[in-house]
Parts: sequence; C-alpha cells; structure tokens
Amino acid sequence: MALKKIAVIGATGMLGIPVVAELVKAGFEVTALVRNLERAKRVLPAQTNLVQADAADADSLKRGLAGQDAIYLSLSIAPSERKDDFHAEAEGLDNILAAARACGIRRIAYLSALIQDGDAKGWWVIEVWRKAIAKIKGSGIPYTIFYPSNFMETLPLRHGMGRFLALIGTAHHPNYWIAAADFGKQVARSFQLDEAANREFVIQGPAPLTYDEAGQRFAQHTRPRRFVFKIPLLLVKALGATSPAMDFNARIMDAVLSYPEVFKAEETWKMLGKPMTSIEEFARRQ
Repeated sequence: MALKKIAVIGATGMLGIPVVAELVKAGFEVTALVRNLERAKRVLPAQTNLVQADAADADSLKRGLAGQDAIYLSLSIAPSERKDDFHAEAEGLDNILAAARACGIRRIAYLSALIQDGDAKGWWVIEVWRKAIAKIKGSGIPYTIFYPSNFMETLPLRHGMGRFLALIGTAHHPNYWIAAADFGKQVARSFQLDEAANREFVIQGPAPLTYDEAGQRFAQHTRPRRFVFKIPLLLVKALGATSPAMDFNARIMDAVLSYPEVFKAEETWKMLGKPMTSIEEFARRQ
C-alpha cells in the first residue's frame, strides 16, 4: 500500500521547511506536528495540515500521528542544551517511536548527520545521534535514514551577519555541499519507493568544496555581495569555557572541519535523484 499521508516533526526548522515544501509539491498529504502554530502558518505551505504537538508530550504525539502512513523526523539539539536536559533526539524520540507504534506508522525517515561516525572525542551530542539511529533501527518500524554532508543553508542562516559571512576555523577536507530543496526532493522520492525501506542514504551535493571555498563562492554571488571574515576556532573554543552555546558551536565546527569526507552518494543518486544546485545558483536565489 502506497504511503500518502506524511507527518513531519521538526517542520519549521531550517531543514524542515524545504522538505515540507517538496513533499507537498510531490503530492503527499503533509501534516506538521508543531509547537508554535502561528509560526508554522507563516513559514509552511498553505496546504500543510497543522497539529499542535510536542516531543515531550506523548498524548499530543498520538493525536498528531493518528491516521498517518509515515513520519519524517528533522530533530535537532539546540546549542544552548546541556547533556542532562530533555532532548528531542533522546527522550523525545522514545515518545515518538512509542506513538508511531501505537498509531501503526509504516515508515519512519530520519535526518541524521554524516559526521556521526567521526571522531568527536566522546562529545555527548554525537552519542545522542548514534543512539537515535540504533533506536530507530530497533523500533520494528521500516526506516529510511539520511546522512547528509553540509547544507548550503548553513551559510546564510548560521554564518550570516548582515553583509558579512563569519566563518569559523579552517577546513581540512572538502565537503559535498547540498541545497535543502534538492534533499527535499530525495526525501519525497524515498517515500514513493518501497525499496527505500530499511535503507540508509548518504546525502551529498554535486561538487566538493572546503568550507572556505563554499563561503567565498556564496559571498561572491549574493546580491548585494557579502564579505567574508574568519574567526579562529581556538577563540570560539576559549569562549566555550563559559558559554554552552559557544562550546556547542566550537565542537560542531571542529567535527565538521576535520571530518575526512569522501564521495559515497552513488546509490543515493541512482535511487533518489541527483542534486543539481550549485553554491553559485543557491547564492543567486537568496
């Protein structure tokens, strides 16, 4: 039986919004489980059904997932969160999976990270990601897990400061940058294919660029043009001694900049389609 009704948790985030848009374009009936209905109305397509729900509230999850065929999870850990806090990808995921089983969900798709298999020196965030993957695989629900490289959206939304682009540290390896809209098309395609069940996909874009190269190309092709400046990673690490958010940013950038990424998306492109958006094209659309 085809999957037609897709519930999305994390729909209003940086990567949730473009995925919802592509699911709607592909003809799915999309329901977003959100905490803030007013924000969701502003940023999501008008065709999106909205249900107020929270990963910490098991009953609200059951209400939101009732009658759905599948779930797409775009969860995240905020820079301000501490190890002992409630996390959507830990305790929240337990609630989501329990509700999914109770509601007869037939597919669960999860956005992870390519760097989750790297060496993060025991950082608790990476451990949360790894445990989330294990929980989903052990849930008994057919799954599709995505491991993306860097998203182009991080340049304006995480590094943008008006006319400036603030880049942290220096990359040791190139990354295969991908636009979230291209990824959204791949997510939509995965829900159309029975053979995408119980599969894991590496998500990478069309060309390898270091963080510096990607930032410079993006800045040069925005209108008006942006100007790049660099912040030493050691400075951010030092500030992290007194700020959990700075510590998070330092650790995530350290992990990204040192990850030895190689191209592994051949099977993803064959099954789900090849991303076509370049950094230059992405910048011109901003």
